[in-house]
Amino acid sequence: MKLKIDTTGVSFVCTRGPEQRVAFDTGQPRIDRETGRPLWQVQLMALDVSGAEVIAVTVAGDPGVTVAQPVQVDGLIASPWNQEGRSGVAYRADAIRASGAPLSGVVAPPKTVPPSGTSAGPGKTAA
Repeated sequence: MKLKIDTTGVSFVCTRGPEQRVAFDTGQPRIDRETGRPLWQVQLMALDVSGAEVIAVTVAGDPGVTVAQPVQVDGLIASPWNQEGRSGVAYRADAIRASGAPLSGVVAPPKTVPPSGTSAGPGKTAA
């Protein structure tokens, strides 16, 4: 069963960049049966007045969005599944597209750690 989700009043932000879906057994890209386009998965934060949830949404074609970018999600559906004693919900969208510039200051640059065997700072020698 596929359940249409009303996204009125919901804001979405990309929390992990798009990743191409691949078949587990062959490693080949998974293809959408209807469009023939490769499938991509995007991790999104869905935020409304009740709070936020992080969901992984599959879409046909690379949506071209980046981390911390607000996005518009069109035609979102939820498909409950149950397999070998495990269960969950798979999310699928007709389209995911950027709806603004990435939020500034949300993603901090990685901290640099001095390589092993080098000086740990001014006046300090490596152990």
